[in-house]
Amino acid sequence: MDTVTHGLTGWLVARALPDDWKGEHPGIATAVVALGSVLPDADHAASLLGSELYLRIHRGLSHSLLGISVSSLVLALLFARFGKWKDAKRLFLLALLGQISHVVLDLLNAYGTQVLQPFSDARLSLDLLFVVDLLFTGIVAAGIALSRGGRAGRARVALASLAMYVGVAALLHAGAKEAVRDAALRSGVKVVSAQALPTLPYVDLPSLDRLAFASPASAAATPKTAGRTGEGGWNGREIPFPAGPFAWNGFIDDGRTYLRAAVEPLTGQVEWRQRVHRGSDVPEVRALRGMPDVETYLWFARFPAASVTSDNGRTEVTFYDMRFSGLPGRRPFLLRVIESPGAPPLARWGS
Repeated sequence: MDTVTHGLTGWLVARALPDDWKGEHPGIATAVVALGSVLPDADHAASLLGSELYLRIHRGLSHSLLGISVSSLVLALLFARFGKWKDAKRLFLLALLGQISHVVLDLLNAYGTQVLQPFSDARLSLDLLFVVDLLFTGIVAAGIALSRGGRAGRARVALASLAMYVGVAALLHAGAKEAVRDAALRSGVKVVSAQALPTLPYVDLPSLDRLAFASPASAAATPKTAGRTGEGGWNGREIPFPAGPFAWNGFIDDGRTYLRAAVEPLTGQVEWRQRVHRGSDVPEVRALRGMPDVETYLWFARFPAASVTSDNGRTEVTFYDMRFSGLPGRRPFLLRVIESPGAPPLARWGS
């Protein structure tokens, strides 16, 4: 989840705690939980070290069970040493609680979290919520506002509401996954695996010709087919609105290709959007295996794909992850590898 939501959730969790957990220092207790709830994202600093290292480090050791235990201990000792509250054990438990809330929220989306580091670099995810969800954040903010003045019960109701919200998302996720699997089988597609990932819902903007202040010229200039483009661009009629688990991408691996579809989990409607060869099976990609950047990308991507262009002996292989298809703007997490005659392959991250 986004860092703001992490911090607010930590604040709400602190509000929900019994008074005896906070002792005579409720302000310090709240600060420790809230600080713990954002501390794992300190690994964003790895972006200064380059894209490859960032993909390896982000949501790695700082988000692991071992990592949050060690950093919670350090945080508790610092507060006990320099603060008024000297109960290091209680401070450790509060910091750990905040960090656990962070890891749990991150597991809800599709990015992947290495909770078993340093023993395993497996990226675990539940694929239930988009990384930014305004409804989820709104429930958290409402719980904080309504629990002012020591109303811990209202904070607990808000946390219970969040649990119910995640439960609804889990039901919709199961429906989307089953819908895309059934659609593939009905179409005669072999299903090695089927997955469903939350994506951005879109809302329609009103047409200019419906607005009283729109001139005939501006209305005529508005394209009738404005909206999302096939590869994740956006041309102005629809806007992404990250509120609720109501938009899903379904993915099918048939053993040779990945298929992506927009899925409506409530109706079971499936609209196929994309089909590409699996990136690791593309001959030009196999020739690049062993490059650290390529190996990192193939490890990171859930649905790695690659496009290849050649011109006058120069070959460019662009890696992308279908997990991010359908998002507005340019696809994130791009890797380009350029091969020129007489020169070693050159890796460039970004668009």
